[in-house]
Amino acid sequence: MPQNNADLIVRMLKAAGITHGFGIPSGNVLPFIESMRKGGIAFVLVAHEGSAGFAADVMGRLTGAPGFCIATLGPGATNLTTGVGDAYLDRSPLIALTCNINTDQIGRRIQMYIDHHALFGPITKASYPLRKGRIASTVEEALRVALSEPHGPVHLDLPEDVALAPAAEEALPVPAGRGCHPAPEAAFQKLAELLAGAKRPAAVIGASAMRMKRPGLLRAFVERHQLPFASTTMAKGMIDEDHPLSLGCIERARRQVSRTSPS
Repeated sequence: MPQNNADLIVRMLKAAGITHGFGIPSGNVLPFIESMRKGGIAFVLVAHEGSAGFAADVMGRLTGAPGFCIATLGPGATNLTTGVGDAYLDRSPLIALTCNINTDQIGRRIQMYIDHHALFGPITKASYPLRKGRIASTVEEALRVALSEPHGPVHLDLPEDVALAPAAEEALPVPAGRGCHPAPEAAFQKLAELLAGAKRPAAVIGASAMRMKRPGLLRAFVERHQLPFASTTMAKGMIDEDHPLSLGCIERARRQVSRTSPS
């Protein structure tokens, strides 16, 4: 059966482990939702596009595969930004897809058009337009960026005529995200010197620690150096808070305690 570009995108997203897409139906979105139905990605109706972004954020955080959310142009896209911005702050892998008017109308002040790339640029790792003949390579790059450290959201913008055009490309394999480069030996030596010379060293455990492949090493490090530690709200539970070295959770609940005085 012939595929259109929306079908191709869905095929690649599903291969990347995406099982659900969150959003609200609208005229420009309907062709893509139909491709999701045929391609086996469940569409989850939400009450507000902001909720779609939050749901995709948590989905990506829990599964390791990118979360996925969808919105129409204009106000649908602006609503979506709240959840996408949260994923940016939380470092959650996410693909945010906005559907758009036909490419020959982009840039004209018609219907609900705004510049989606200017909107999503500051709150995503990247924002890409989807164009005929460059669908597979763009989706591959979006997945690579979202899954590379630090994880985060990537925005794709899909005009309706591009979505419905016959696919002229083959799906590309799911890319591997780029990990962090191992620290050089000199960095470990410097850390050892700093700890040895510190009078009252302490550790603060943040959200990135949740993606450690061997989280037990964190506890071993703290105990070996007898480091009092505090956790951010996102990293609560990485080490038990009843541990004798625990200082508790910082941020909102202890904001005034953790701030340093200007003087």
